[in-house]
Amino acid sequence: MLSELIISSTLLLNAFTVINFKLSKTNHFGSFVIIEGEDRSVTDRIRDFLQLLRCFRVFIALWNIFIISLMFVMESVNIHDAVSMNSVADAWSKWNEIKISNVDVPNGSLRSKPKRPEDLQFDFGAILSTLRKQMTVRVKEEETLIRSLDEMLINDLRKTSVNEEHLANSDISLPFNLTVTRLKNQMTLIESDTKQLASKLKMISGLADSISSKVMALDIAKGRVVECLQRVSDLMDLRNCADGVRSAIEQEDYELAARHIHKFLTLDTTVFQMGDHSEGKDVGQSMGKSYEILREAMTEMKSVIEKRFDQAVKDNDVASIQRFFKLFPLLNEHANGIKRIGDYLCIKICEFAERNYKVMLAGGTDDKRINVLYADALTMLFEGIAREIQVYEPLIDSSYGPDKLLSLIEILQEICDKEAERIIDAFIKNRQFDSKAKMVEKITRNSDKYVLDKIDALELDVLLSEVTLMHTRTHLYWRYLKRRLNVANMKTDEQNELDENQMTDENKRLFEEGRAKQKRERSNKLDDLVLRSVLGTRMQELLGQYVLMEQFYMTESVAKAMTMDLKEIDSLTSSTLDDVFFIVRKCVRRSLSSSSVDCTCAVLNNGVTALEADFLKYIFQGIKASIESQYNFILISGYPGASWTAEAYQTAQTAYNVIQHGKIADSGPEKLKEIFLTALNNIRASAECTKTLKKGLLEDFEKHLTEVSELEKGKLENAISQLDDLIRKFDSSANLGVDKLCAAAFRPKLKPIMELYLSITHTPSESEFCDFEAEDPFMNNFIATLDRQLAAFEPLLVPVNYQELLIAVCTEVSVQFERVIMKSVYNRLGGLQLDKDFRSLSSYLTNIAGWVVREKCARLSQIVSIINVDSVGEAEECFHQLQHHNLLLTSDEAMKVLVLRIDLPSDAIKNASF
Repeated sequence: MLSELIISSTLLLNAFTVINFKLSKTNHFGSFVIIEGEDRSVTDRIRDFLQLLRCFRVFIALWNIFIISLMFVMESVNIHDAVSMNSVADAWSKWNEIKISNVDVPNGSLRSKPKRPEDLQFDFGAILSTLRKQMTVRVKEEETLIRSLDEMLINDLRKTSVNEEHLANSDISLPFNLTVTRLKNQMTLIESDTKQLASKLKMISGLADSISSKVMALDIAKGRVVECLQRVSDLMDLRNCADGVRSAIEQEDYELAARHIHKFLTLDTTVFQMGDHSEGKDVGQSMGKSYEILREAMTEMKSVIEKRFDQAVKDNDVASIQRFFKLFPLLNEHANGIKRIGDYLCIKICEFAERNYKVMLAGGTDDKRINVLYADALTMLFEGIAREIQVYEPLIDSSYGPDKLLSLIEILQEICDKEAERIIDAFIKNRQFDSKAKMVEKITRNSDKYVLDKIDALELDVLLSEVTLMHTRTHLYWRYLKRRLNVANMKTDEQNELDENQMTDENKRLFEEGRAKQKRERSNKLDDLVLRSVLGTRMQELLGQYVLMEQFYMTESVAKAMTMDLKEIDSLTSSTLDDVFFIVRKCVRRSLSSSSVDCTCAVLNNGVTALEADFLKYIFQGIKASIESQYNFILISGYPGASWTAEAYQTAQTAYNVIQHGKIADSGPEKLKEIFLTALNNIRASAECTKTLKKGLLEDFEKHLTEVSELEKGKLENAISQLDDLIRKFDSSANLGVDKLCAAAFRPKLKPIMELYLSITHTPSESEFCDFEAEDPFMNNFIATLDRQLAAFEPLLVPVNYQELLIAVCTEVSVQFERVIMKSVYNRLGGLQLDKDFRSLSSYLTNIAGWVVREKCARLSQIVSIINVDSVGEAEECFHQLQHHNLLLTSDEAMKVLVLRIDLPSDAIKNASF
């Protein structure tokens, strides 16, 4: 580029020189005229030639100027193209990405291709993969080249912006043109390769379509050949069946005849159409003739099998019955066969049910089972039906299919309902169940009106047990039917699995959905059959009356147990505790034996109501009713008062009763104490018994209620969760009784003992403090007195109540000790003595009641800590440290406590920041 500019500049200078020379010789040039005919010398001719040469040089100079101008224009165009090359390169890379991402070879006119045999399959995937890899490599090389060109152009443009003069003198046009030329050649080569690749892919696609169409044609031909062979086989079978069926009937080989007819029924109808079209002169051997022969044979076989089956039923020939029963499905008479065998089994069931019914009315065969006579009758009926189902189930599975068992169960359920209803009616009549249920309902609604007509609860015990046993036997029968149906479903699934191996995935999915739907329909049909049957309806009616009578039995038995309440000498609780929980557990377990979740939940709800409304109210009377005696100074807050005035009053009243009536009243102080403590122990023990009851019922649920749904599990959990609420009520009632006991037995005695603390100096001198260390003035005696009082209650209370009493007493001691502390004043030594006394008391209470006492004495500990300080600043620091833990004192209370230190400056105490 630089050399071209130099040459152009030289030519330009020459041109300007020639022009200047021409202008300077204007006159000479202007006189230059050629005159023809004028004689010219050689010199003139040379001068003319030079003149023409000058004109040619002027033309050359002008031509150079034009070329130089054109070069400058082209240079500006090249610079503009270099600037816009980035956008062109970006567009080119995007086009390549789109081209690479959208590379796809069409399948041709045949979109869906059949599965090819292994020997005709070609692996085009490897070839296409190799070609795609080559294209990817070429595209990457192209992108790399474009990026290098972009970088070079950008660097050159940057240099141009820094120094235009350097750009004017630089020679960039030639390398750039060469680069663009090489790029163009490479792009041409890539385009050629791409067209070649597309051509090859198109050829491969056409070849694949051609092979696919040929394979499809082979598959179609193969299918037609197989179909043709099947038609030929069917035609041969049809002729063989027609030839053999008549001889089999004549020889009474009904099994063979039925198999021929069954094969005839399984043939495709196109076989008969083919036979009609191909019918020739030999009419006897035509397909139409064979068809008519087999049709007539089928009608004859139906008539023969039905007659022979009915005759076998009359003769009670079981072998013949089973023989002809298996022939019905071969004639596509499944429903007819199931109906006939069902009618036969109904006759048999009626026969043995009638015999059992007569035995039942006669009182049974075993006197020991007279109380469950009707439950045994139902059991024998269900066992007989189950026995017949068990005998004929294999025949139905092998000949009719497992799914036909439900049809037989439907037929047998009708006779089962009829016979079971007879037994239930006899039970209601002979046991007077209906009349007793109505009487119980009247008494429950208005107990005061039917006081004299009340039914003895013991009479209902045996009756209720028989009702639950009847429902249990019915439930077992239903479970047996469901198990048989589940076994039938499993057999059907096994048969279908063999067919699934030859299906496609879509057909398998549809087949599975249909099979699951059929299984649900059969299960729902059986549930409806069982629950909506006469037997199911009557049993639900019995259970409804049973729940009402069970509630009456439970209420009356609990009331009777409370009236017969006794306490043994060495026992801490009374007899009503064990009796009541035994009754409730017995009733709930009896309802559980019925195998009905709803019945169990209803009885459990009634049991919780009886324990909460009746039993808890009764045992709490020993604590609550004693409040009424407070007016007579006999009881204080529920426990006999410990003051000498109350004891003196009670002694005088006892003496008066002896003088007037000659006997000692039972309501003395000791008797009242015993009633109170027994009630308190009963309440606490009731909580433990309720926990035991819940644990036992959960075990019974897992043992007896094994096949329950999620909904039924939720019902059981909701019902048994009521026992947790009942446990909390028992515990809260017992805690209330313990508080009353503490307030009555300990508070009146703690107050006067704590008052002795005020008589001791709390501002001792050094000598007095030493005497206190040698002999404790108060705390040792207080602990000994308190220990004696607590020891007296340990053998009278159950362990949990005694532990709660210890905690309550510790709380009361803390309150009383705080009361007397706030009435005293202290110096430094008095604070030390107070801290010593508190530590002794806290250690004793912790030993007898455990670490829980420290929480009860936390407030007292903070008071002692503030009193036992050396200065006001230490008290402030102690208070602020307590704020980070569990501060139980307010700022005002802390100030009042610190005021008790009379040896500290009062001004500093007033200015203390709490």
